[in-house]
Amino acid sequence: MIAAEKVRDRFWLASALWSNEVVYRLKGDWAGARQFSDRGLFISPTDPRILSGRILCEYQVGDFDQGSVYLEQILEVMRSSKPWLTPGFGAACMAVPLVGRTTGMLENLQVPQMVAETILIESNATPYVTTWARASMGLIGTLQGDVQVVEVQYGALGLLSGIMLPGGTVSGDRILALLSQTMGNPDQATDHFEDALAFCRKAGYRPELGWTCCDYADTLRARDAEGDRTKAMFLLDESLAISSELGMRPLMERVLSRREILRA
Repeated sequence: MIAAEKVRDRFWLASALWSNEVVYRLKGDWAGARQFSDRGLFISPTDPRILSGRILCEYQVGDFDQGSVYLEQILEVMRSSKPWLTPGFGAACMAVPLVGRTTGMLENLQVPQMVAETILIESNATPYVTTWARASMGLIGTLQGDVQVVEVQYGALGLLSGIMLPGGTVSGDRILALLSQTMGNPDQATDHFEDALAFCRKAGYRPELGWTCCDYADTLRARDAEGDRTKAMFLLDESLAISSELGMRPLMERVLSRREILRA
């Protein structure tokens, strides 16, 4: 931050503010994340990187009204701004479908899908941005139940294992697990979920850990092998503890509904 402030360049100062916002958001410190986000939006109000982080922050805590304001802003930026071969638009491509997973509302997927598809056919797209686009396409495929799209993207995303996608959007292993689940391969999905749990615990990414626990429990409940229901309940308990402590209302509500199903 100090170096960026000395340079007094709007792009690099916004980049520094975004990087700090990501760190706080990954820890579940929403107040700290919002503080850096506010500063970033003041300097660069249409920066898709900062808008993406703010969207994720608001939807994680269940402030859907405020989140929808930023969501509409980023959709407009994605519709009206070109070229898309920058990290900012990669982050935007991921943020919108993640909102869809959080809320169940899938009507906004067309714009990030269009941007991601455009990125993937550009010959000069960097691997950095292409990876974001492929992960976005894969996640959109899981939401739409498009197994063909999911299979294509899974085959291209093996290097995601053991990393957090840039911008602190989602862990690579959770993406691979969700793709595996959609492809009808629960055993492969559980392997990826185990990797995601280990990665998030080691890194201290508690919000992502909470979501991973919940998604993993869904896979175990669907597979229903010996011991799966018991392990799923333990995972849901952990997810509930995290989401309750961090004030992640949408995740809390999801976990509570899953626990009722398992107890039935």
